Amino acid sequence: MTISKKAQMEMVGLVVIVILITLGMLFMAQFAFKDRPEKKIFTRKGLAYSTVSAIMKTTVTDSSCVQEFVGDTAPQVGKDILEDCAANKDTGPFGYSQYRCQGQHSCVFVREHISELLNSTLGSWNKRYQWDTHIIDIHGVEPEPLFEPILSKGGCPKTRDRDSSELFFLQTEAGLVQSVLYVCD
Repeated sequence: MTISKKAQMEMVGLVVIVILITLGMLFMAQFAFKDRPEKKIFTRKGLAYSTVSAIMKTTVTDSSCVQEFVGDTAPQVGKDILEDCAANKDTGPFGYSQYRCQGQHSCVFVREHISELLNSTLGSWNKRYQWDTHIIDIHGVEPEPLFEPILSKGGCPKTRDRDSSELFFLQTEAGLVQSVLYVCD
């Protein structure tokens, strides 16, 4: 039984069409199942930046949070309380701070307050995060932690895919305070 040239050409044509359709389906599947990391990176960076920005501008309305010598004020986390923490780093039993929010030293209060804010937002969305605040004192030595890092689910070590808010700086009389928030998966 011999197959005519026309039938052979039709079979080759069908094979080519099947191969092209298969390649097209594989190409589509690759893009359909491909994880889009650039979208995740953009989302994490934006989330981290906007979260730090909002926290730094948050006003503490607690009536116990007043400056001892100025009177009745509503301090902001970044502008007032964090600056007071940098200027008065000693949180020991005799440590002084102008802002005594809820009877606590400003460094203790600001860490707890930031932790609560992060937990009620990023934590409730099941995000891993890490907040670090350091001070570079007027002598320009290595940055030292102003208070312990705030971690969720073990934080965001460098080994994980993480994105940051970039450094937020606050110039104080005690030196330069830098805060950063890392968000990871």
